[in-house]
Order: sequence, then structure tokens, then C-alpha cells
Amino acid sequence: MIHFLANWRRYSFGWRFLWGVAIACCFAVRTPALDDDLAAQLPSLGQHVLPETLSQWVVEDTVEDYFAEIKPSPLGYLIWSEFPVKVYRSAPDPQATAATLDRQKQWQASVDQAIADWSPFIPMVIVNDAETADIVIERKAPPVQRMVNPETGAVEFSLSRNGLTTYHFYLDFDNVLRHKMLITLSPHQGAIATETTARHELGHALGIWGHSLDEQNLLHYSQTSQDKSITDDDIYTLKKIYQQPTRLGRKMPSATSTNSD
Repeated sequence: MIHFLANWRRYSFGWRFLWGVAIACCFAVRTPALDDDLAAQLPSLGQHVLPETLSQWVVEDTVEDYFAEIKPSPLGYLIWSEFPVKVYRSAPDPQATAATLDRQKQWQASVDQAIADWSPFIPMVIVNDAETADIVIERKAPPVQRMVNPETGAVEFSLSRNGLTTYHFYLDFDNVLRHKMLITLSPHQGAIATETTARHELGHALGIWGHSLDEQNLLHYSQTSQDKSITDDDIYTLKKIYQQPTRLGRKMPSATSTNSD
């Protein structure tokens, strides 16, 4: 399922970053809510134009969605509004040994295929600069996650063995509220497993912040080393998400507009 970590850093306008984490484990979703004072300093919720790639996708009568399992962030649904979405992935190390270099190239090829699989629905382009990328995919083992069980209060640790997706929010130079996704992807899987995990984590990074209960769908919560493709249910869910309101991609209100005096 989905687990959130929140870390608020307060500046002059009272808000800066919120962090979120998606892992393929069964943990309850608890989305931090915005208080009224903070919400007043942020852009209002609004819808963006549905990407043409999703708008043209025809929903068959037999297709179902799992939108009920998707949770918005405190700032709304995690929707991209400028396309193509820029993706950076770790490059092979030219100084590595021949065997290591081959594994790194295999990892990169698997990630590239996952990007290509999602691009017909949300246009993406591979870039060479992590700083300017919207989504960064790193070739490294995901870290251990520490969390408190909301029912028992006990501290639990979870090792997301294959893939982990996190996000943070920031303001760009035009004072527009943006988000950035970071995917950490294990370097220790085979080609097919890497491709499947990358495809799953990219689904989170593109906005599917939740998991399907149907094991046939790519965004099912269980991790697998078997090849799994994007299903019509995945796409239908993504299309519904991009029709929802969000504060992301919208300009911060001016100081005068947020003051009553």
C-alpha cells in the first residue's frame, strides 16, 4: 500500500516541503491535512487540462478502475501539468569493470523500456541532468523504512527490497508550486524484474499514489519478479486521477491577496 512521511519546514510563508513515500507494503494511509492558515497561503485547488494522450484513450465497457484506492497528497493529486515529463536515470559508470558495466547497462535498458511503456499515456523524455528532471531514478537499494503502526503504536521497520518512490514539493523561480519524484531502484534484480519494478514505480511517480487490489494490474501492491504490463485498469485509473483537482502546477497567491487588511 502507501506510507507517508511528512516533514514541514517553516519559512516566512509558513510552508516549504512535504515528503511522501510509496512502498509495496501493507500500511495504512494517513494523509496529513492542511490547516486553514496554511491552506490560505497556497494556490487554490483546480483542475488542469487532461493530457491529450489520456483524453484520446477510449474506455471499454469492461474496463474497471481502482480510483477508490488512490489517495491525494495534502496539496491535491500528484498530477503533472507540463509535458513531456523530464526523467533522469542513473548512467553507467565508465570506470566500472566490464562485468559491472554490463549489469549497469542492462539496468538502464530495463528502465528505458519502462519509460517507453508509460510514455504513450503520459509523455516523457529522458534528460541527462538530475537537477532539472521531474522524476529521478537512482540505481541503488531502497533504504529501510521506520514507521509507527497506527493501530498498535509499535515501531516497525520495512525493507522495500526492489523499489521505492518518494516525492517532495518546492517552488520554482516563477513561484509555481511543483513536485519532484525520486525512485530508488535495486541494482540486484534481473532484467525482467528490474523492468517490472521500474514500470510499477513509474506508475506511482506519474500520479497513481495507491495500489490496486487486483493482482492482474501493474499497480497491485505485491512485488514480483515476473513480467507485468500496464493494464487498461491502470490507464483508466490514471485518466481519472488527471481529472481531479490539485494545487500543483499553480502559482502561489500574492501576499496582498492573502491578507484581509
